[in-house]
Amino acid sequence: MKEFAVYTGLRLALFAASFAVLWFALNTWLSVFPLLLLALIVSSILSIFVLRAWRDRLAARIETRATRMTERLEAARRAEDED
Repeated sequence: MKEFAVYTGLRLALFAASFAVLWFALNTWLSVFPLLLLALIVSSILSIFVLRAWRDRLAARIETRATRMTERLEAARRAEDED
């Protein structure tokens, strides 16, 4: 699933970029753990807006696969009923 790998990679890159910016901005005031938590919150909020197109592609791919799987299950069920 290429879309999943790309979306996950972009989320991780956004988290790393958020952490780097916060590290340089707030390193003297906060230790590492609060910076990690703050970077997680910031990157989560940013990903809602920045990664919308990639999330939509991933959702479409998942929906397509789920539809195909449902169709195969229904075909198998119909074939079983005919026997």
